Amino acid sequence: MNITIANQKGGVGKTTTTVNIAAGLAHKGFKTLIIDTDPQCNSTSVFFEPHETEKSLFLAFSEREFNVRETVKETHVKGLYAVPASIHLAKVERMLAGEIDAPIKLKKALQSVTNDFDFIMIDSPPSLGLLTVNGLVASDHVIIPIAPSPWALEGVEDFLDTFKGVKETFNEELKILGVLITLYDSRTTLARDAAIRIKEMFGDLAFDEIIHRSIRLEESPAFKEDIFSFAPDSKGAVSYEKVVEEVIRRVRK
Repeated sequence: MNITIANQKGGVGKTTTTVNIAAGLAHKGFKTLIIDTDPQCNSTSVFFEPHETEKSLFLAFSEREFNVRETVKETHVKGLYAVPASIHLAKVERMLAGEIDAPIKLKKALQSVTNDFDFIMIDSPPSLGLLTVNGLVASDHVIIPIAPSPWALEGVEDFLDTFKGVKETFNEELKILGVLITLYDSRTTLARDAAIRIKEMFGDLAFDEIIHRSIRLEESPAFKEDIFSFAPDSKGAVSYEKVVEEVIRRVRK
């Protein structure tokens, strides 16, 4: 089961969501792979130092014949693996301009490992460019994290248009698994109102659980840990465990 975490707005918790859902799935016994398609390498940096990632996902876009198994690395979490990103991914858009198979590069690269994992989680950059499109084309589902602010829904229509275009052109099986409210601060009226609007707009697609702002969630990447390893009793860990359980229920439906 391949799931992309996507939203073209930055700072909405895409990497936090990718890493912690993936780690949560691994903790529950599912063999899970993280694919980092973001040139900023945020998911990668949670688990590896730069010198540990000589072979990266960039090879999937730059080489004609490429086996993604060559880049799969084991993380410190049992059952969790990752394909690291590199800054060179920033060149992909220009490098593949005009190539007819540009949107399906990642899908082709993942075919050799799809059956090796229960879940493949794809972290995407904050854009609607070729890397995000590749993630959507290669996925069964997408999770959309949204931070509840007065501007929370700005750009969502653009993302949904991209989703629709990918579904119609490249991947008719693609579905929205859910919309996850992140970085929620219940102390502010703006956040409460925005969360209500998000729930109203997306209805049953909105996850039941909401991810609150959390110092522990913000600190854990700096210590190269997922939230379950870093602060297993924290509110962030409890919330993401509930999200993981909901992901499993929704996928099984």
